[in-house]
Amino acid sequence: MEHKPYSGHRAGAAISLFAIALVFTPVTAALAQAYPTKAVRLIVPAEPGGGLDIPARSVAQGLSQRFGQTVFVENVVGAAQQLGVLALVKAPADGYTILYGGSTPITIAGNFDPRPPYDARRELIGVAVVARNPRLIVISPDVKASTLTDFFALARQQPGKFFYGSPGIGHSFHLLTELLSTQAGIKMTHVPYKGSAPANRGMLGGEVQFLIQSPEAVAPFLKAGKMRALATLDHTRLESLPDVPTLSQAGAKDLDFEEGWHGIYAPAKTPRDVLSVIEREIMSLVKNPEFAATMKAMNFVPVGSGMQDIAKRLETEFRVWPEVVKAANIGVSRQ
Repeated sequence: MEHKPYSGHRAGAAISLFAIALVFTPVTAALAQAYPTKAVRLIVPAEPGGGLDIPARSVAQGLSQRFGQTVFVENVVGAAQQLGVLALVKAPADGYTILYGGSTPITIAGNFDPRPPYDARRELIGVAVVARNPRLIVISPDVKASTLTDFFALARQQPGKFFYGSPGIGHSFHLLTELLSTQAGIKMTHVPYKGSAPANRGMLGGEVQFLIQSPEAVAPFLKAGKMRALATLDHTRLESLPDVPTLSQAGAKDLDFEEGWHGIYAPAKTPRDVLSVIEREIMSLVKNPEFAATMKAMNFVPVGSGMQDIAKRLETEFRVWPEVVKAANIGVSRQ
């Protein structure tokens, strides 16, 4: 059965605030036809050379060719990616500032900041989903478990013995591990790091035995036998790792939503006709075989869906993450 691009209970009944945000003051068709008439700034809320920046630069190059105008990347780093989103919502709502990023600083950040610097539901809008960035469960080769079922069995027998790392408190990898632990009935000890690379070093140094990571972040360690992949959180096996099972194939419960994707965002008051141009060009770009091959080479799965799909995804995460934070009793402040 073909997997739908979005799933999750109550999704059909949800009234998306992002969908409501699609109602704008009309603009002339000439404005949309003219857009863009100058360079477009593409904000990336992470450091250069990282897992967001590299695919963002491919998007910028592709859009530059399609727009006939330069699309340049600006890295705005800090505050768990919130500074980049803040720069977006403070920018003029004219289509000349957009953002490439994951959903973490949009749907998760508010659960950990008593006074978040922006209201994501009201101040920005999702324009398109570019690609999925599937997640992997990896363990240290020192752990005597060859499958995910084996590992869960060991963890149940020895509560608290195993340590898991994450790029930081409130990161989606942190919350995903807590969600999977709850579903599996296990208890591990969290070790937060300041980023994915330090978390990898933590496993290589024997500080943690369990990680959720992006495939590209652990590929060299898997190849060298310094980490072992037990499952992917995606609903299908990865082309680059065909021997790694999905959660359900590994004997666990699949997630009821699709986590790990990158999208394009704009200020909420951006004219609808301009948003439609960006949406159309992103969807066409992702369907381009050369661009799709570039993304696949980076372990991304091209998606290329528009405003309706990204709105549903965001609404689901706005519902799911507070439930996970509450169930895991995670503190509400990262300070």
